[in-house]
Amino acid sequence: MKFRFFRQENYKVSQWDGGTTKELAIFPETADYSQRDFLWRLSSATVEKEESHFSHLPDYDRVLMVIEGEVVLSYENQRVTRLIRLEQDRFDGGWNTTSFGKITDYNLMVRKGSEGYLDLIFPEKEKQLYRSTEESTKTHSVHTLYCLDGYAVVCIGDESSLLKAGEQLVIESEEGEEIQYGIMGEGTLIRGQIFYADTPGRNDESDEHKPYKQESGMQAERKNSREKATLDDFKLCIYLANVQFRWAKHIVKSLRNLWFDQQLSAAIRKVESFYITTIIFFAGLAAVTVLAASGALHNMACVAIAVAWILADCLLVSPAIYMLFVPKPVRKHMKKIDQLTPYEQKLREQEASSDSRTDRILKRYGGIERSWMSRNDDGNDRLNR
Repeated sequence: MKFRFFRQENYKVSQWDGGTTKELAIFPETADYSQRDFLWRLSSATVEKEESHFSHLPDYDRVLMVIEGEVVLSYENQRVTRLIRLEQDRFDGGWNTTSFGKITDYNLMVRKGSEGYLDLIFPEKEKQLYRSTEESTKTHSVHTLYCLDGYAVVCIGDESSLLKAGEQLVIESEEGEEIQYGIMGEGTLIRGQIFYADTPGRNDESDEHKPYKQESGMQAERKNSREKATLDDFKLCIYLANVQFRWAKHIVKSLRNLWFDQQLSAAIRKVESFYITTIIFFAGLAAVTVLAASGALHNMACVAIAVAWILADCLLVSPAIYMLFVPKPVRKHMKKIDQLTPYEQKLREQEASSDSRTDRILKRYGGIERSWMSRNDDGNDRLNR
């Protein structure tokens, strides 16, 4: 395996009307973003205007992760999505995309025919071994690690290197070689997994011209939750599924003393944002009501069935849905507040202060009209990132 560190002095920084773009890494290294001759590219951009337009990149697929702030992304004639810190979205670079909100983001671009994924790693004090979590038929693979905050010691073969906040590491495999490495430390890493053919011009032609297949946020979250589930995970999912209501912290004393890390919190938000458990719960009650109204069952039988359904939903159905999305082992992502490290305490304070900002973003952009997306490019700043 070959690897290379990219630090502040290596980044290409460019200014645009709305902020700054840093090119963290590009392949091939001789490629030029403006010429669109790269196979993949990693960058980080600041968006300092409330409304920005993304560059048109029809030959590339993109993955964007928010690392500071909140944003609403509007894809013309496609969909609208909202992202908060450490959430990501995948989309076709050829879509007409408008962003609403001031953010700092992390971007992965891959030429169509190649594959690219982002996920999060939270280093621990003990070294953990990492390898590819995605499967691909491509001949070459690359893993990238960006230290968002904190630090990490990365062990590759017999070498150990320190990765500090703001630094980018690229690990390349030889053909047929499996990438694996150890990580320990404290903080947050953004990992990229990229798969490609020999050269930008030799990607699989049949793949290169396939229509872009959108992967939903729920599917992406499920991909990140493939660890083997245990009975302890299910018990914790019973707890999680039954404390997701407005006044839970005032009623459930144990919840006030718990902190969920970013990965678990993001998974919970995914489930709750689609109201999956709520819809299923009320669908079951509606079925019982129909039975009662039809006279097919006695009133007491209907009451018994309703009670049985409520118990089944609380103890089996809703927890099973949570099991599909939460990172495992679940207990690893939960911690008592009095046991938090100074770094984790800082994260907890940041999360608490971000709630009001999220409310403002939703209030301002919750009613996005299609007319926003059909504006002429004239007079608007196009995001070159």
